[in-house]
Amino acid sequence: MEGIQNYTTQAVFTDGGKLRLDMFNPNGEYMSPRVYLLAEGEEKYEMLQLNGNEFSFDVDMSQLPCGTNSALYLSEMDVNGGRSDLNPAGAAFGTGYCDAQCGVKPFINGEANVNNEGACCNEMDIWEANNRANQIAPHVCAKEGIFRCTGDDCSVTGVCGKTGCGDNAYNFRNSKDFYGPGLKVDTTRPFTVVTQFPAKYGVLQAIVRKYVQDGVVIENAMQNVTMDQVWCSAQPRAREYNKFGGHKTMGDALERGMVLVFSLWWDKSGGMAWLDGAPNGPCNATEGFPDAIQQKVKNPTVTFSQVKWGEIGSTFGGSD
Repeated sequence: MEGIQNYTTQAVFTDGGKLRLDMFNPNGEYMSPRVYLLAEGEEKYEMLQLNGNEFSFDVDMSQLPCGTNSALYLSEMDVNGGRSDLNPAGAAFGTGYCDAQCGVKPFINGEANVNNEGACCNEMDIWEANNRANQIAPHVCAKEGIFRCTGDDCSVTGVCGKTGCGDNAYNFRNSKDFYGPGLKVDTTRPFTVVTQFPAKYGVLQAIVRKYVQDGVVIENAMQNVTMDQVWCSAQPRAREYNKFGGHKTMGDALERGMVLVFSLWWDKSGGMAWLDGAPNGPCNATEGFPDAIQQKVKNPTVTFSQVKWGEIGSTFGGSD
């Protein structure tokens, strides 16, 4: 069994600590890549345990207009990628994907999905973003780890909180001039994204966002408002999130360990309006579709670098 020998054919490029994802490969073929972080030894996934800790990364969003989504998130996949007698590939070959959308894929944990079941698991969306809007969204499920769903259990009112609990500076923090080209967090230039998961007695208390640009720490818009359980309990969209335990369940998953995922995609059916259209962002009803995107940027691209995690306050620096 041979894996991918040349990742550039998949529109994935690495340079030291930098990871670049393009929408199209050098031959002009649409790729929309998704990659996972392996542990040293490259046989298992790296399991990030972020409850009570923080995660930071640098990102260049300048070539991601309305309608694109550079996603950096965590999924509670199996550390071995479901490696078994039926699936000898495992994590080294990128098997075992799941998330809280319970998508129906050809394989679940590397085994043929003959019953068209969904692959579900807890998901922590640290970064879903383009250069006009971004959101944080934790999603939790009725069970821990990867599991299967069928029928109504895979629906929006099923076994996972598909809509999750959201935080978006443009909408929820009513800050239209905070994030975007030339704004307080200037998306025409690289910046650092910091996400903290403070815990008390092992229970996740809040999800805290900061940015660093030009050596200056930028607190989130309306920094006195915290994305805690009270925040999520007040959100109609977070009904399932709260039903399945909310921040407590999310923190438990972060404590057990989750797999880091990087992806780049666009939304051919809805134009990504849920992310950057009203009321969540400034993009209009038509500019988020692929044809309109390519009139602005022929090959949308994102570069991640300086990916770090550790104790709160340890992964970034800068002046206030």
